[in-house]
Amino acid sequence: MSSDPLPGSESNIVVRATSLTVTASAAVAGVVLVALMLLTVADVVGRYFFNSPLNGVFDLTQFAVLVMTFLSFAYCGFRGAHVMIELLYDRIPKSAQFVCRRGSNAVGAVLFAVIAWRAVIQSFDVREFNETSQLLTIPFWPFYYVVAFGAGLFALVLAIKTFTDLPEEGDG
Repeated sequence: MSSDPLPGSESNIVVRATSLTVTASAAVAGVVLVALMLLTVADVVGRYFFNSPLNGVFDLTQFAVLVMTFLSFAYCGFRGAHVMIELLYDRIPKSAQFVCRRGSNAVGAVLFAVIAWRAVIQSFDVREFNETSQLLTIPFWPFYYVVAFGAGLFALVLAIKTFTDLPEEGDG
């Protein structure tokens, strides 16, 4: 049994590079999750034991959730770990399932490519108007690039899945 997470794909450099990128992206999201957990614990301890909550936790939480969400989309999509509702899907013929799967991946790729593109465009306006968070005055514009990167990476994953079968989570 191979340790390669994508059996049969070792010759496809695009799939291998995407696998490494989505894994690194998910690792960053995991680090942000741990940091957010520690920040929340510190805030709760400060609030209830020392009557001194940390300033700006709300701002940091909003940014952390954005980073975690957009940096983990592609990993979940690549591994087939997104939630699917299969009420009707399992009842239709395999050929129709194939068309639905490939069609939904293609539509999703276009949708997330548009989200990435619009996030970059919007970042210019946000930077020009110097929009910041309320308490810590952290600029918003860098986070638009996180959204663009995460959405663009997910669009790439969906585009790959439109043309290639990747193993789903739980496939042996």
